[in-house]
Amino acid sequence: MNKLIITAVFLLTFLEVIAQQNPLLEASNRWILVNNKIEKNEVFLTSYKKTKVKLNTLVLSFSENGKIVYDYETNSKYAENPTIKYLDINTKESSWAYDTLTKILTLTIQAGYITLDDFKFQREYKIDEVHDGYILMKSKQFFYEDLRKKPVVVNQVNKTATHPIAITTNVTSADKDVAENKIVVESPKVNVDTTKILVATSSIESVETDSVVKNTSITEAKITASAENTKSIEVAVTPPVKINYLELHKALFDKTKRWILVRNKIERGDIYLTPYHESKLTINNLVLNLSDNGTIEYDYESDPKIKFCAGVDFLDIDTEETSWIFDADSNIFTLTLKGGYASLDDFKFKRDYTIEAFDDGFALRRVKEHYFNDFRKPVKTSGNYQKRRK
Repeated sequence: MNKLIITAVFLLTFLEVIAQQNPLLEASNRWILVNNKIEKNEVFLTSYKKTKVKLNTLVLSFSENGKIVYDYETNSKYAENPTIKYLDINTKESSWAYDTLTKILTLTIQAGYITLDDFKFQREYKIDEVHDGYILMKSKQFFYEDLRKKPVVVNQVNKTATHPIAITTNVTSADKDVAENKIVVESPKVNVDTTKILVATSSIESVETDSVVKNTSITEAKITASAENTKSIEVAVTPPVKINYLELHKALFDKTKRWILVRNKIERGDIYLTPYHESKLTINNLVLNLSDNGTIEYDYESDPKIKFCAGVDFLDIDTEETSWIFDADSNIFTLTLKGGYASLDDFKFKRDYTIEAFDDGFALRRVKEHYFNDFRKPVKTSGNYQKRRK
């Protein structure tokens, strides 16, 4: 029994040591948040290097006791860009936890781009090791709160309605006086002079006429006020500005530029492309470029200092069956790709992506899947089943 307890304690200690040896969770390691969007379903972290620092690059590390530490670094070679939204993390409300058995990373983040309180969420992520970093793939969401939403106040009184309401109140009090005068005139206990009755009747008619005129003027005033409000709304609305996405992402479609496929599993989720540079090469990195005629050309390159590593799946693309189309008006990149890891015929898919630029490349965010054909799955036929004995 004692041996079993000692063995269990040893295994737990060993697992904790393995978790601490995970480069992602070592407090001394620093990571660059590539696309500055931590609320996306996939979070891409690349290893920190001074050469990777662009304009106000967010650099973070997973510190001890579940704390997240971050800072911004700036490269003086880049000019200021007022259109970029920078992420600020509320470190007091943010934390991380790692399950050594399931290898699941749990993040609780409160952050924003305008304030520290734009949103808050808690999610579980699977850690996917990729070229020069990690991708945290969301597997479960406990909650997501958009703190920017404000409560809507119902039945707000229009400022233009203040004056008409006061007029209506005066008219009602006048009608009340008229009703009281009628009761006095109709009382049988009082000696009434006919001349006074005529005068009272004429005064009542004049008051009623005035109330009708006032009510009519109030209605006209309301119509005029509503018409003025409508005009002011029409002036405030401006037509949307049309964005030329081809000009915005022209670097991606430059046939002279080459891109490193960050994650080798191109059939999973989003696609990340980083500009080619020799310092980014590791072992057999897929380097591609988009040609003008809608085709893709690619090759593999490696860092000569790194020896061959067995067990890595390398993607091969059937360039004759692969093509792309870009709709510059809607920012939709349609990719039809056939490829595989054991052969060129493992799978074929057609998907729509939106292009998102970040400091060190582009992210293709999947928005629609037309089809995905997995040729690796065997087709069940009658020959696969054993014949029943008679």
